[in-house]
Amino acid sequence: METNPDSALVVLDSLSAYSSDFNRHFNMQYQLQLTNARMKSGILFTTDSLTLSLINYFDSHGTDDERALAYYIYGCSLVDLGQAPEALQAYYTALESIDTTQTNCNYNLLKGIYGQMSLIFDAQNLPQDEIWALDHYIENVKRTSDSIDIYLAEYRMTAPYFLLNEIDSILDITQDLFKSLKRIGANKDAAIIMGATIPLYLERGDLNKARESVRVYEEESGLFESNGKIANGYEGYYVFKGDYELAINHLDSAEMYYRKAIQYDYLPGAYKGLLGVYRKRNYADSIYHFSLLLEAAQNTLHNQMRTTAIHQMSALYNYNRSQKEAEQEREKSRILKMSIVLVIILFVFLLILLQWLYLRNQRKKKRELAKLNRRLQRAATAHSEISAELQMLKDKDYDRIIAEKESKECALKDEIEKLNTTINNYQQTKTKEPVDNLDAFLSSDIAILITKKADSKTEKPHITDRQWSLLQSQFCKSLPAMNKAFTEGKSLSELQKKSCILILLGIPDATIRMMLDCSKSVFSDAKLHSNVKLFGQNNARSLRNNLLDGLKST
Repeated sequence: METNPDSALVVLDSLSAYSSDFNRHFNMQYQLQLTNARMKSGILFTTDSLTLSLINYFDSHGTDDERALAYYIYGCSLVDLGQAPEALQAYYTALESIDTTQTNCNYNLLKGIYGQMSLIFDAQNLPQDEIWALDHYIENVKRTSDSIDIYLAEYRMTAPYFLLNEIDSILDITQDLFKSLKRIGANKDAAIIMGATIPLYLERGDLNKARESVRVYEEESGLFESNGKIANGYEGYYVFKGDYELAINHLDSAEMYYRKAIQYDYLPGAYKGLLGVYRKRNYADSIYHFSLLLEAAQNTLHNQMRTTAIHQMSALYNYNRSQKEAEQEREKSRILKMSIVLVIILFVFLLILLQWLYLRNQRKKKRELAKLNRRLQRAATAHSEISAELQMLKDKDYDRIIAEKESKECALKDEIEKLNTTINNYQQTKTKEPVDNLDAFLSSDIAILITKKADSKTEKPHITDRQWSLLQSQFCKSLPAMNKAFTEGKSLSELQKKSCILILLGIPDATIRMMLDCSKSVFSDAKLHSNVKLFGQNNARSLRNNLLDGLKST
């Protein structure tokens, strides 16, 4: 993929015949690598639908490397679609997914991300950001490539310095790299980078260094044919050569190179050069003619630059607006979540408050009931004493004393009746505990039906799901306390619960095993574990007696 992406694309394309056999995860991995190979082979993106689906999937289902690669490819697709701000955001997200402290860190991917970011910063006229990106780009090129690629990567640093108009920095970088490339035998690469120094030396008026750069470029770059024609894509050099010839007053030669540049659409530089030629020749008509052509070419260039700037500003505005809308949605979501949490907290607080009030009221009732009981006891004791004294007085026939004691006795009797009534009222408000009724359970229709099935001699006893449901419902109704014991603490399993119910019906063990469709050992284990959970006895035989004794105690 890194060294021969075209070959990688051929291999990956050949696998498409088997894509119907891929599972979802493998198919997404395949699409990720296939898209990467197409991108590295120079195929431009016309839509971001596929790359968007890749980041949506690998955001939560892939490794960190797969997530980083997906965001890198997504960023490249956005660049092709003219959405540079969104592309930068995608590249930053990709960087967040790469752990540079790991020994298997993907430095090739880091190199690609920082390289793409530097191009965006250059197009956006952000030289300081471009320098930052190129520093990281060069650092990762040194980890993954040989010396020639490293030197060429370092040469890219001239681009931001050109935006900053730092000519000295550009020339220093170029001269150092020229020497380094020559030292390792990369003579052609060394000569090619010297071409860009020609206009810089001419601008400074240093004709000797400009002449040397022209010589090196033409004799050592390998870009020129025997007839002097330059290789395709490098025709802009004709403007540089024309500027040099003009500077040394070779006007005919300069005119020839400028006219060659016109053929390849390098109009502003060519027209400016021809204007300089005809000024030196003092041809007024030609000066006027090329002044108009230069003005038109510059206007066209300025319009193109303005259109590009407008597109960039529009893309940035749309991005900022989408970011603002996303932030507003996140804020709404945050407020909604906080509201839900607040409601839950208030609800829980209300429940705790109600529980506290209920418990406080119960404690208050208990205290009042205890107070009433103490008053009742004192009144009863006093009544006994008065009754004894009254009887004694009656025996002695003390009419007046008797009348007084009878009056006091009536008052105490009234108080006792009132206290008894109040106590009864309190006791009636207490929740009644459920009481088990074994007879009601045994005499129920469903219990009788199951017992008859167990006693049948003509067919195998079988209990349907409907009958089980009715039987367990009747058990809960007639024996609520025991049913509560079955389900609280170490609750019984379904098999253990059914076994206990059938045992209470008095059905023999052999018949119960047939009804439950289980082996003797399984049934014995169910009885054993039931006896352990309910009564703490580690045997199966005493379960029935323990169940019946438990009912008696309730």
